[in-house]
Amino acid sequence: MEFNLFGKAVKIQSSKVNQSTQRAVGWSDEAVSATSGFYNNISAKIATEISKLNFQHVKYKKTDNGIDTLVSMDGSDIDEVLNWKPKGHLNSVDFWSDVTRKLMRTRQVYLKPSYDKDGNLVDLLINEDEDVNTDETVNLVSPFFINSNTSILDSTLSSIATKLQQGRIKGQLKINGLIDTESDEFVQKAQNTLSQMQKIGSVNGLTVTDDKTEIKEFSNSYSVLNDEEIKLIKSELLSSYFMSESILDGTATQEEQIYFYQSTIVPLLNQLEKELTYKLISTSKRRKIAGNKYYERIVIDNQLFKFASIDNMLSLIHENTQAPLLNLNELRVLLGLEAIEGGDIYMTNLNSKIIKDFSELDNEEEKETNEKTN
Repeated sequence: MEFNLFGKAVKIQSSKVNQSTQRAVGWSDEAVSATSGFYNNISAKIATEISKLNFQHVKYKKTDNGIDTLVSMDGSDIDEVLNWKPKGHLNSVDFWSDVTRKLMRTRQVYLKPSYDKDGNLVDLLINEDEDVNTDETVNLVSPFFINSNTSILDSTLSSIATKLQQGRIKGQLKINGLIDTESDEFVQKAQNTLSQMQKIGSVNGLTVTDDKTEIKEFSNSYSVLNDEEIKLIKSELLSSYFMSESILDGTATQEEQIYFYQSTIVPLLNQLEKELTYKLISTSKRRKIAGNKYYERIVIDNQLFKFASIDNMLSLIHENTQAPLLNLNELRVLLGLEAIEGGDIYMTNLNSKIIKDFSELDNEEEKETNEKTN
């Protein structure tokens, strides 16, 4: 079946689907990656969000009280490569955007780090070799695949193809008879004829007709889509990536943006943090074990806070000051800012105090009243 999807011709052999993988036979990576202008908008949005990331190379210092202090290693070899070096592309933003687009159409992407003679990281390139030593590469598994063979796009387009076929007249059967609106004779005769043809055709796919019956198969070309079909395509593609059309046009609510980010972006961020830390930081520097005074990590800014309003941000800072759960550096990292030297402190309102029970509050109010009276 072929239909025109927002300016791009998409061929889907929906009658030939591998039932174990649910992948349409005959699709090539090129066909999957170049489906439509609308899908390209979706992939561009996801790639753009990933390319905005700021990777922070940090060092934690273990303390006796269990609250480990954080020190930014801004300017390290890892920071230089992850955030600034072009890594075989025009710039670092272009690199991370390309990695994301590859993950949307390929199950695995391998990044190959290279080091100088002193062991400093000097580059990180997309590995294009067929033979990959996964012990030496940063191995990313696409979160945009349902299983090892089926991408979200594969599955969605197959679903779209099936739904578009439903309700469409596939052909015309011309039989020897007149349509009589006063009786069901014509309908019954047509149904009987179709039933016999299907029974015969179930053996080898061929059927027979008499010399007065004519079969005309309509083309399953979807070069022209009606409004409902366009809405169906948009809805299916968007929901597959936990998006709404407002995400693309910039009118999404805070709740819609957070839902999209948590469902589509965060799974890849978590994987990047863990795999980059595991492969780019040596075991001796990474492990939090006895004897290690410091341990290092690669953390990614929590971009969820960029969706918060100014009021929400101020409220968070105010509440944390009233009852501090986060130290200054932890709060800065959550807000997408770099940790600072000496930032492992807790800021609180001096008006706050510890009480054992609420009766103490009554005593304080009585004391203040007496002081004002006197």
